[in-house]
Amino acid sequence: MVYKYGRFGKFLACPGYPECQNAKPIIETVDVPCPVCGGTVQIRKTKKKRNYYICENNSGIGEGCYYISWNKPKLGEKFIPTNDKDLNLYEKNEKKKVTKKKSARKKPKKKAKK
Repeated sequence: MVYKYGRFGKFLACPGYPECQNAKPIIETVDVPCPVCGGTVQIRKTKKKRNYYICENNSGIGEGCYYISWNKPKLGEKFIPTNDKDLNLYEKNEKKKVTKKKSARKKPKKKAKK
């Protein structure tokens, strides 16, 4: 395996390309844990070579962690989303389920007027 450079940064690839098409990405990480779930934060690049920070548990389909930011996360920082889609996910995760207790007493029946 040798280091090669692609449009999204470095990656490991097989030196004999036509015969072997094996390739693996090199994932850069930050030492600060994710502010939402505590997972590892990865550094990725856009097409315009701009870095962004994303949680390793972010699946991109609305499940898992929703942390993604242009700014490097700080230790002890609490993430509050700015757009509506992430805000809805944030509110779902923050709400606690509360079950209502059913009362054992029966309500008294109203007397019929004559």
